Amino acid sequence: MLLNTYEKVTKLFREGNGYRNAAQLKEAKVTTVQIKELVEKGIIERVSHGHYWLIDEKKGKPDNYRMIEACMVNPRAVICADSACYFHGLIKEEPEKLSVATLKTDRSKMQLNFPVTRHYYSDLAFDQDMEVIDTPYGPLRIYALERSVCDTIRFRDDIGSKAVGSIVRSYMKQENRQMERLLAYADAMRVGKIVRTKLEEGKE
Repeated sequence: MLLNTYEKVTKLFREGNGYRNAAQLKEAKVTTVQIKELVEKGIIERVSHGHYWLIDEKKGKPDNYRMIEACMVNPRAVICADSACYFHGLIKEEPEKLSVATLKTDRSKMQLNFPVTRHYYSDLAFDQDMEVIDTPYGPLRIYALERSVCDTIRFRDDIGSKAVGSIVRSYMKQENRQMERLLAYADAMRVGKIVRTKLEEGKE
């Protein structure tokens, strides 16, 4: 690859804060052959189909990059449950699998370079308590604290009792917790009984 081509491509990525998609590269007249060569040489990383990251060993990826990349790859996806609880500070270690919510009708593929657990929601529940956070890399869609705790309990079989217990205990220590909001959502999702039981256990 010619030096001026390499410089053009790296400049393009840096102007996009490290990320670019295939459409943007095509518009800048970067060919698929050049993209493949850059990936093979370890200059860029294939994040997912049609999405790329300029590898920067010194700077590294942004905080919460897995959440950012999931929302980038699927513009309708929302970070949920235990992953959202991590973002909200209820647990210190990020879950191994990223929990992502999508509509039941959403069949778009989400093949990323890290494990993803996908939870499917109905239209009625999907948008409730969703927050959109602007980042230099694009919008990060995530559910609010109370909904995230409730969903963690709902998906306890997937998440595991140890992780659920840790999140609930941490939530019960929060001075700004909004129990009424959490329970209202739990009742709407028809899991009010189990949520109340888990919250009581979290007081111990």
